[in-house]
Amino acid sequence: MAGETTGQTVPAPAHAAPEGAVAPDWGNELFRWRSHPLKQGGRRLIWVVAVVVGMPAILTALYGLFYGLLALVILGGSLGTYFLPTDYVLYSGGVESRFLGVARRFPWAQFRSLYRDRNGVLLSPFPRPSRLENFRGLYLRFDGCEDKIMAVVTERMAEEGGQTAPGNGASASLEAGT
Repeated sequence: MAGETTGQTVPAPAHAAPEGAVAPDWGNELFRWRSHPLKQGGRRLIWVVAVVVGMPAILTALYGLFYGLLALVILGGSLGTYFLPTDYVLYSGGVESRFLGVARRFPWAQFRSLYRDRNGVLLSPFPRPSRLENFRGLYLRFDGCEDKIMAVVTERMAEEGGQTAPGNGASASLEAGT
C-alpha cells in the first residue's frame, strides 16, 4: 500500500560522510584564485605549441589523418590544465579545484604532507613520499599568489596535524604543537 514503509534500511550514498563524522565547513572561504599557465607565455608557450601542432602534423604526414587527429586529442587532453584555466578555493574545511566545470573537493584532514616547488605545492594524502602522490594528491599552482597560498595551506595543515617534507622550502614539520 502507498505510504507504508517496508522496514528496510536504505544505504547512505557513497559520497556521504561516515556516521558521527563532522562535515567540513565549505562555506568559510579563505582564499580564491585562478591558475592559467598559458597566459604566462614565454619560451614554454612556444615549445608547447610547437609540440602540440608539430607532432600531429608529423604523424599525419607519415601515417595519415586518423593518427594525426588521435595525437592532437591525446596531447590536447594531457595538456588541458596548461591551455585552460583552473580555479582553486581554499576553505576552512578543505580545498576545491575546478577544471572544465568539474569541482573536486578534498577535506584538509585527507592531506598528511605537502611538497613545495617553484610553481606550486603538492598536497599529499601520504605521510611519506609515495609514487601514488601524483594520482591521489592535489597540486596547487601558485600563479603569483605564492605567499597567501602557502600561509593558508601551512596553517590549515598544522591544525590538521599534517607535515611537510624536509628541505622542500617549507617548514620541516607542521605537526600540531611543534
